[in-house]
Amino acid sequence: MPQLATNRFTWSRRVSATTAEEWFETLAHLGPMRVMLTQNAGSHSAQLQAHGLSNQEAKALQKEHGGKISEATWLTKNNPPQRAPIRVRGRFSVVSTEAEKRAAFEKDGKPALWIPAGLAFGTGEHATTAMCLRHLADISTGFKGKTWEFLDLGTGSAILAMAARVLGASKVLGTDFDALALRTAKENVLNNGLTQLKLIRSDVLKWTPERTWDVVAANLFSGVLIEAAPIIAKAVAKGGHLLLSGVLREQEEEVLAAFTVQKLSIERVARKGKWISACARKTLTAVR
Repeated sequence: MPQLATNRFTWSRRVSATTAEEWFETLAHLGPMRVMLTQNAGSHSAQLQAHGLSNQEAKALQKEHGGKISEATWLTKNNPPQRAPIRVRGRFSVVSTEAEKRAAFEKDGKPALWIPAGLAFGTGEHATTAMCLRHLADISTGFKGKTWEFLDLGTGSAILAMAARVLGASKVLGTDFDALALRTAKENVLNNGLTQLKLIRSDVLKWTPERTWDVVAANLFSGVLIEAAPIIAKAVAKGGHLLLSGVLREQEEEVLAAFTVQKLSIERVARKGKWISACARKTLTAVR
């Protein structure tokens, strides 16, 4: 698979938030999974990025639209991996083999999560998961010196739950209604040698949170998010963060409105292809 070694460039530039739709149309030829736009709440500009580019593609974009090019140097032409590693904010990576996991740590001392290449879901490649991983990495930097705990609703392969542990969460709880997903998740946790990470089977629509968490992730279908918004909101501690994903662009307004009603302030929205992911904060004055 030699192309994995060459498609290692990222092109980026700042753009006006009002031109987001136009940029997605302009870059449509790259495919929906390679273009991402991140906008902070209240900002009039956004960060536009195109990932997994060849050197030729990146230079063509820079020539036509300006911007900057960066290279993912962890991809090499020698012994390319089964699946391109996913690097998250320079904090950790997601790899497809146990050997890559060891090599990543030996190279730069950064942790790596091993998610088998043959896994059909939850490998971090899908836009919804990729955006959540970046949100989580960003949020975790605000907990330096502080203890924080993480709840992962709809854990799937447990990739977000495991990421939270390597990013510093002291305790993690992951839930999923799908028994097969939970079995896969437990295997992944075992393979990565992680502790203080509990996985249980639970239906978020029938669940009653008995406590709150500093950070809650809900990577679920839009319909489930809207219906479960009051339940999910109760699980977020005052001043805590909520990551929302699994939302199609045309459902963005309805989903975010459901959580705004629950006293959650939308602080950041990332868009990639037809998907969006949001980071919200529960106000300190909110009533649980």
